[in-house]
Amino acid sequence: MTLTKEQIELLNQPIDVKNVETRDGNRSGTFQLSYVEGWHVINEANRIFGFDGWSCETISTTCVHAELNSVTYIAKVKITVGDIVKEGTGAGHGNQKQGIGINHEAAIKEAETDAKKRALINFGYQFGLSLYDGKKAWKTANSSNKKLQKEEYTPPTSQKSTTFVLAKQAIEKCTELKKLDSYTDTFNDRLNEGKITKEEYSKLTDLLEHKYVNLTEQVNS
Repeated sequence: MTLTKEQIELLNQPIDVKNVETRDGNRSGTFQLSYVEGWHVINEANRIFGFDGWSCETISTTCVHAELNSVTYIAKVKITVGDIVKEGTGAGHGNQKQGIGINHEAAIKEAETDAKKRALINFGYQFGLSLYDGKKAWKTANSSNKKLQKEEYTPPTSQKSTTFVLAKQAIEKCTELKKLDSYTDTFNDRLNEGKITKEEYSKLTDLLEHKYVNLTEQVNS
């Protein structure tokens, strides 16, 4: 399996400035770092590749520092999309005063998320690749359409159709009731984001209901 033409077009679209966050890059706050959040890159992977069109495997996690109020992990993950495999390494830190157990949990989660982001970034702009451009061309691309930044974002019709098709395929391929249950909230989010129409949402909920009945019958038979 290779990426479709439509997926490549989505990956090459300039990242929307509203999806970019900033944080202080030094103690004085005079230098700002741009980044995308972990939940966003996962959301984008689901949107572009499909809910079951990609997978993430944690290859390793290593605790490199551990004190009561300071824990650090590094993690390595592998992202697979069809025949395409990308790897990434990330670090995570836990520095709360609630105990070393809480810090281990926070550090390892952050490390895995960071590694996942670094692996997905290899797929292109929508996962933050353009943010590494020292000339900040991604800001210029977005500033040329100020109206899009100020108003609610409405994806093009082709993008809506892509999201609907991928969601439909995910329902048809699903074999687990637990996973099927999670799709309801996901489809609500896509409707609120304008990535599917109300008509498409209605069709997806009908498909979910029929699929749920079929899976339930299979389990009970």
